[in-house]
Amino acid sequence: MEDTIRTMQHALDALLEEGFALFRGTIQGNDGEHTLIFMKRHTPYQSWYTKALRVIRQLYPERYDDFQAHYRAILSLQRMTPHPSWYCTALRVICTLTAKRSQDAKDHTRDGHYGHTPGSQDTASHVCMGMAITPNGDTISRVHMAFLAQFHQQLSILNSVRDGLEYVLADMQSALYGEVGDHVLATVYTLFQHGHRRAAGALAGVLLEIHLAQVAAKYRVTIRPKSPDITVLNAALKHGGIYDVEVWRFIQRLGALRDVCVDAPEPAPTVDDLTTFIHGVQTVRKRVG
Repeated sequence: MEDTIRTMQHALDALLEEGFALFRGTIQGNDGEHTLIFMKRHTPYQSWYTKALRVIRQLYPERYDDFQAHYRAILSLQRMTPHPSWYCTALRVICTLTAKRSQDAKDHTRDGHYGHTPGSQDTASHVCMGMAITPNGDTISRVHMAFLAQFHQQLSILNSVRDGLEYVLADMQSALYGEVGDHVLATVYTLFQHGHRRAAGALAGVLLEIHLAQVAAKYRVTIRPKSPDITVLNAALKHGGIYDVEVWRFIQRLGALRDVCVDAPEPAPTVDDLTTFIHGVQTVRKRVG
């Protein structure tokens, strides 16, 4: 499990680094073109989006629609209008003068006189005619900024998957065990109905052992023997504080019923004993974990 998590984390790190590299490169490539043309010229983003979408669908399906929604928002952006170089230069000059005069007015209102305080370079950007000035003085179209905002949200979603990968895989493993367990339990009932009581009890005991082992792995409870039985697993989980003495005693009784089903010298389990055992296994699967 831990090896799988590390392998997937490395793969997600590479995908995130690819995305952030595209994001940084896109900031510097402020094209004044239609959105579709812009995206065709940035085919690496399309390739990255395809790979990331597949990861989101497999690992974090709850955010799959959100991830796609940001892509659809990019496709619906308006036309990017090109601007001549002289306009960008003039806009930077206007932004600098406006920021300085705005700062002077604030200082005058606060101090009651015209004191000179240099305007901060971290103030809000100036926006005019579809262009914006960033705090470092670069010009960028508002539509292009909207593209970057949607792209950034996609990177954030993918990063959240990477941060919670251990929990995501644990949920997937738990769901897989639950589905397999349901099929095994259906087989137990089939054997029981056809009179194969020992086989039904033995299979239900295996299901209980697997469930307790899964709970121990989930909470990282140390199990000494390589092939622990129900008694060993039950004692380790109680000692690890996973459940109290009452639950421990309940599972101990189930372990005794399981031994009756498996040990040939013992009399065959009665219908009542086997029914109690199977229902007890169901209870443990639902409440312990």
